[in-house]
Amino acid sequence: MIFILLYTISSGLRLGFIVSTFRIIKFILSIAITKRYYIYIYGYIISNPRVYNIFKGITELILKILFYSKNKEDINFIPGLISKGLLNIVINIFAIIIIFWLVNILINLFLEIFSFILKAPVLKQLNRIGGIIFGLIEGLFIIYLLNMILSPIALVFPESFIGKGLSNSLIYDYLKDINLMLNLFSIEEFI
Repeated sequence: MIFILLYTISSGLRLGFIVSTFRIIKFILSIAITKRYYIYIYGYIISNPRVYNIFKGITELILKILFYSKNKEDINFIPGLISKGLLNIVINIFAIIIIFWLVNILINLFLEIFSFILKAPVLKQLNRIGGIIFGLIEGLFIIYLLNMILSPIALVFPESFIGKGLSNSLIYDYLKDINLMLNLFSIEEFI
């Protein structure tokens, strides 16, 4: 757990407050925009026969390689998979990846445009100090989430590696009483 804190603090120092904040905003914004607009890419691929057939051909080729022996036994195996909707899943995943990737590139370009402002001496130092604080908060949040996930396991199996590790953890002692989930989860319910 100390390594998580050291990593996030050093990452915050290296990146600075603005880039660290933008990294989280970029991730959340990318997910939101992807969720909203991937359906348009999917619709374009489905409605355009030329593009659809390219995806169908690539998917069939990959399936023939992956399921070579099964395809030799049953000639209808791959067409059966495609008719059950596997191609639609592949196209959906492709559309999601493309939109997510494009949004990340655009946000990175936006950040690069405004990064010259952070090179001023006073702002550079404030940015680094803010990055250290942000890294510390980020590390504590990651450790809190890990503790929230591992606490029920440690209570059920106190003699396990996880149980002993959490009971000997100094950071866990400070974070165990904090319930950011507003009492949605009670550890005693798991026992």
